[in-house]
Amino acid sequence: MRVWPMLVLLLLPAWAEGGYLLGRILALDPGRGVAEVLVEGKRVEALLPADGGGFRAGERVVLYREGERLYVTEPDRLPHLAFLLGLFALFALLLGRGKGVRGLLGTFLSLLVVVYFVVPRVAAGGNPLLYAFTGSVGVLFLTLYLVHGVNRKTTAALLGTLLSVAFVLGLALLFTRAMGFTGLASEEALLLRQWGGVDLVSLYLAGVVVGALGALNDVTVTQAAVVQALSHANPRWGVGELYRRGMEVGYDHIGSLVNTLVLAYAAGSLPLFLLLTRDPTPLRFLLNTEPFAAEIASMVLGSLGLLLAVPLTTLVAALAFRGGRGRPPDHGHAH
Repeated sequence: MRVWPMLVLLLLPAWAEGGYLLGRILALDPGRGVAEVLVEGKRVEALLPADGGGFRAGERVVLYREGERLYVTEPDRLPHLAFLLGLFALFALLLGRGKGVRGLLGTFLSLLVVVYFVVPRVAAGGNPLLYAFTGSVGVLFLTLYLVHGVNRKTTAALLGTLLSVAFVLGLALLFTRAMGFTGLASEEALLLRQWGGVDLVSLYLAGVVVGALGALNDVTVTQAAVVQALSHANPRWGVGELYRRGMEVGYDHIGSLVNTLVLAYAAGSLPLFLLLTRDPTPLRFLLNTEPFAAEIASMVLGSLGLLLAVPLTTLVAALAFRGGRGRPPDHGHAH
């Protein structure tokens, strides 16, 4: 998710504001390309972008000071983002009850791990794949058991997730080497190369693996819960019968996952599709370039992990719940 960098920055300790200021536009003078703004209680003039930027009087904006000049750069969007995040938290609390609270706490702890464990070590020259994978697995242990309790269902979901991610990581290592990826598939990677000190291929692999981990939770917990319910509905069923009946639901899960994944990746790749229509390079050679190939590889690897998670988690859960073992399903109450 692209919202992660913004949330991470909000948690970073004492990051510098530089020459940025907040202000409110009082009046616009498009002819001169300036706006009268209220900044720190003073009325001053600030230069507008060349196209005017679409700003309006009364709007809160971000300004940049360079020497004696002020420039209007962006609308102040953080209050709206904060409202959206607050609305999300409210719905999670109202609809998710106890698990919603634990889910929010788990999300906050996950961000702390990223900010205070993963980012500093990668920035100091550590291997991005090692630290991102270690941090993500630690977060996975923490959040899964925090939200769903310490029980067989959660353990089965966790094992199914880890097995699927191990498969994704193996394939990612193999195909990244086979396709000769350099990690230079984005503008951010190009900037990091200029700064130096970061293994860009490992960073790409870390993105694939962490992305798969984040998407697998819902799939694995749902499948484990299905097998748990089946086991306690008929304690005489063994591993084979539990797996077969669990996969009856799993096949529907896979079918809906494929459709959801295609739409989700298509929505996120609309700019790439537009480039395909405007670039004069023949399609076969355009898709061969690293930005396109890396995006496609990431999409397919993450999708494979999601699809494989269904049978793997179903099998692990069938072994854990065979013969009606473990607690019966929890219907909305805390463990």
